[in-house]
This record gives sequence, C-alpha cells and structure tokens, in this order.
Amino acid sequence: MKDLFLRIITDYLELFPDEKERQSRFIEYVKNHSDEQMIDWNNFEGHVVASGFVYAKKEQKFLVIYHNDMKMYVYPGGHIDSCDKNPLEAAKREVKEETGITDIKEVLVTDNELIPIDMDTQLIPYNERLDLPEHYHYDFRYLFTVDSIEEVKIDLSESSNFKWITVEEFGEDENFGKITNKLMTFERKNLYE
Repeated sequence: MKDLFLRIITDYLELFPDEKERQSRFIEYVKNHSDEQMIDWNNFEGHVVASGFVYAKKEQKFLVIYHNDMKMYVYPGGHIDSCDKNPLEAAKREVKEETGITDIKEVLVTDNELIPIDMDTQLIPYNERLDLPEHYHYDFRYLFTVDSIEEVKIDLSESSNFKWITVEEFGEDENFGKITNKLMTFERKNLYE
C-alpha cells in the first residue's frame, strides 16, 4: 500500500501544489512507515485512515454523525483494513458501515478516482473509554453525493446521533469547515460534466 499511497499523494499535490507544506507531515509519515505500520490501529505514532463527506444534492446538506468517544460531530470515516484495496474502497466501506447509506456517488477531482478531494492530518485525543493514547490520523478524504437525504442507520457502537447540516453550518465547523469552498467547487463542477 505504501507505493499506492505515495502515488496518490504525488498526483494529489500535482492538482493542489499549494498544499505541499500542509501535507508535509502526511508525506513523511508514509515515506517512513511500512504497509503494516500504516494501517495498524495500535501504532500510536499514527495510522492512515479514509473518510467521506456525504452531500445530499437536493437539500444541499452534509451528513455529520456524533462520535461518542470524540464527543463531537464528525464526517463518516475510519481505519483502513488489510482487506481494503485502496483508500477509496476503505472510505466507501466506512461510509456505508457508519451510515447505512449504500447508494453514494464519488465526486471526482481528476480522471483518477483514487485521488481524494482532500488530505488531512488530525491529532486524535486520548480515548478514555478504550484507554488509547493520543495519536495522528493521516486521512484520505473523499466527497460522495446522494440525490436527496436518505434514511441513516448509524453504528451505535461508535455514534449516538446524526444530522444533516447546511453548507453554511458545515463551513462554521472548526475541524473541517475550512475546506467547504473546495468541496463545493468540485461538487458544482461535477454537476456540469
């Protein structure tokens, strides 16, 4: 997976060259860790994860779920498993597992579907329930759409609530709101292709 991750990162930075500094920690992490280390949940230097923003086109709203351990609303996503062929497959699996929504469509940023709409590095705080130390998540983030709001069946082992929020509310979130313009630019571009 390491070679695949590095190819995705290289192609991503060709599309978003101004993000090289922002992605520097992510790049160094991938270069300096083995396939096994990068997806090992018990690697507390960090691990690579994949996620998906889910956008309902008709209502123009994003889905967020309340993560019990983090005590905040987040977008669906999670750990890459050894059975996942790539981060896109992991993101789709995680979205489906955490929301019950199966009919999602990826918003492409290039002809290569594996290139995410965003990459991010997040410091995950200490998890009291599982007694896990703080660590980093290196996140391949994809954008998926549904035609309109669908029934959501959250995974109650991790989450306790969900809501569909407006683009404006999404943009106000301190954890992921700063990429709202990027998400909406590609979502609108997809409408006309």
